[in-house]
Amino acid sequence: MKKNFFPFLALVCFLGASVGAAAKTVHYDLTLSQGRLTIEGREFSNKVLVNGSLPAPLLVFHEGDVAEIRVINRLDEPTAIHWHGILLPNDQDGVPFLTSLPIPPQGEKTYSFPVIQTGTYWYHSHVMFQEQDGVYGPIKILPKKEVPGALPEEVILFSDFTQESGAEIHKNLKKDGEYYGIFKGTVHSWWKAFKTGVVGTRLRNSLQRMGGMDVADIAYDDFLANGKKRLRLFTDRQQGPVKLRLINGSSSSIYGITYGGGPLTIVASDGQPVEPLKVEELRISVGETFDVLVDLEKGHADELRATSIDNSGFASVFLGKGLEKAAPSMSYQNPMGVTMGEMMGMPGMSFWEEFKMSYTDEFSDIPREIQPELKDRYLPPTPWEMNPMMAGMNHDSKVDHEAHMDMDMDEHMHMDKPMHMMHMKDPAPKVHPEMSYDLLRAMEPIHVPADQKLRIYRFTLNGNMENYTWSINGRPLGPETYIKIRHGERVRFIMQNTTMMNHPMHLHGHFFRVMTKQGAYSPLKHTVNVGPMGTTVIEFNATEEKDWFFHCHILYHMMDGMTRIVRYEDNPGPEEFTALRKDSMEYMMPSHYYLSTKALAQTNYARLEGKYFNSLYQFSYEADGNYEKDLDAEIHAARTLTRYSSLYVGGKSEEREGVFDFSPALGFTWVLPLEIEMDVKYQPLMDHPFELELENSLQLAERLLLNYKWSTEKRFLTELEYRKTKNLSFVGSYSETYRQWGLGLGYTY
Repeated sequence: MKKNFFPFLALVCFLGASVGAAAKTVHYDLTLSQGRLTIEGREFSNKVLVNGSLPAPLLVFHEGDVAEIRVINRLDEPTAIHWHGILLPNDQDGVPFLTSLPIPPQGEKTYSFPVIQTGTYWYHSHVMFQEQDGVYGPIKILPKKEVPGALPEEVILFSDFTQESGAEIHKNLKKDGEYYGIFKGTVHSWWKAFKTGVVGTRLRNSLQRMGGMDVADIAYDDFLANGKKRLRLFTDRQQGPVKLRLINGSSSSIYGITYGGGPLTIVASDGQPVEPLKVEELRISVGETFDVLVDLEKGHADELRATSIDNSGFASVFLGKGLEKAAPSMSYQNPMGVTMGEMMGMPGMSFWEEFKMSYTDEFSDIPREIQPELKDRYLPPTPWEMNPMMAGMNHDSKVDHEAHMDMDMDEHMHMDKPMHMMHMKDPAPKVHPEMSYDLLRAMEPIHVPADQKLRIYRFTLNGNMENYTWSINGRPLGPETYIKIRHGERVRFIMQNTTMMNHPMHLHGHFFRVMTKQGAYSPLKHTVNVGPMGTTVIEFNATEEKDWFFHCHILYHMMDGMTRIVRYEDNPGPEEFTALRKDSMEYMMPSHYYLSTKALAQTNYARLEGKYFNSLYQFSYEADGNYEKDLDAEIHAARTLTRYSSLYVGGKSEEREGVFDFSPALGFTWVLPLEIEMDVKYQPLMDHPFELELENSLQLAERLLLNYKWSTEKRFLTELEYRKTKNLSFVGSYSETYRQWGLGLGYTY
């Protein structure tokens, strides 16, 4: 078993051992500054550049070096750099107020750590939205000695890019989780469903309260490879195998990688070696890295294409010399025509099974503590833990837990084998259509002794697009939201995704095994994508100390709460950092309040509505009136219960022909099938104390919505709204309350 390396290292350094003295120090200076950038002839301002470039410079080390990286902050805000996938002392990990203090504006810090691994990694800011704004770069770590027969290689970092700042993107998402869908053409309208022949599926999903079901949240201007939309590599080579170190350094985009010169041969994942695996398409999630081998074709410059999984754009890398040869398109099915079961990889799931899941998953949003299960001896995860949907099936055979895995957990596997040895073990290896974790097979098996103590955590990944809130076990990140472990334990996380989004979960300072059908040869990673409605099981040895970040690597999911602090409770991080986290927006973002308002002025009436909200609480208001002094107004203070329900108190007022009425109110809202919002109100001072209100917004076409509201008070309102821009709408309406038709404008801000 791996020993606690870093206290031992400190002792060696203190004694001045000759081994430490022999290590080579490799130094880099990284300067962060605000600047302008030109891409494809277009100029972008207010980006954060590192040494004047985007992405940041490639850092190259050899195993056994000492990395010394001076970060000079020329920004007007703090920064901190995280070395993604690098095993290092806790205080060098670069998470503000968790592992160290941030670098102040106009300040600097030197990060220093021993390089004890090899492979492909990267680095990025861990402060607010600086990663989206440009602070990310690649890392390559080579073996101590030159590898005989090593192939020519290049590093390619893929990223998503927009003229908006990360803070602007986040603000837009908070106003409307589906804000960008209209402007990238991924809105799931009924007209589009009719044209594509998937009305039945659209209706089925709507009955299960599944709305847009887009696979990506944001409309990006560009997708880049090493900062370019079109990149050329190996222009001096005619043919033969080459190695590519691929990094997904995006803030929120997942890619399908295809190649015009044939299949991709995967030889490493997250810096760790795997048995060569040939695939036609590689899905690479945010934060992951893959090393692949490809063949250059004589006379061709073959395209390596990274397509965003929402099919909204791609970056191209042309490899070799000659005529350009396009890569095949990424396999893509519009999610509007996909059922919940199909998205989970279970196309045979019935409507009623999906319907039941929609409601049971909703109540996992209720915040609750994550409690451990402690075992005195190790047992591998059962098939039911790895795939809960199997629980409802008939299983006659017994699972032999003892024989499943006999593991050696030195988690520091080295990846750089001679490439000529890894390229073609099988003269005709099978080519798989697409990579999956079940296909990845580690080069070395795991060995866990039977008497190893095991700590198991089961938790859900939750989301609410209404207020763009993300959480773990229904509780968003706070200064003291811990998952507690103890040194020397084997730790298992069983993660159930209850949302329709992908969540690439990343654990700092550790590698973990993604427990798959490969058993003892399950792959070793630092980031794993938990697919929509899916369950993923990971395991790692608790060999470190203090506090480490664990989070979804989609930046906006992380910032809005899908994050936990993994705490070694027998040796926790500094207590003074806990107090500082309470004043840090990185930890208090889910508690921060946002304002969203919509104003409509029409010929028949005017309306003002809005909400002031955070992850759990919401203050909302709505007032409408005609031009004859008739008025209706409501104000609510609500507590969000689940993604589809809330409880509120408030008040309601009415004025008709100079007569004013007011009543306090108590109510409950819940989203019904067909995405109809039900509002049950008790207003004791009104003529009719109980009122039922139903409201919905139907996406008829890409920019055309039909909004309607009906109540038992015989009030009916319908509006046809055309969204011209992100803020401006044209509206036509009829109000039964005022018995008038009208035309006008709407403005959302």
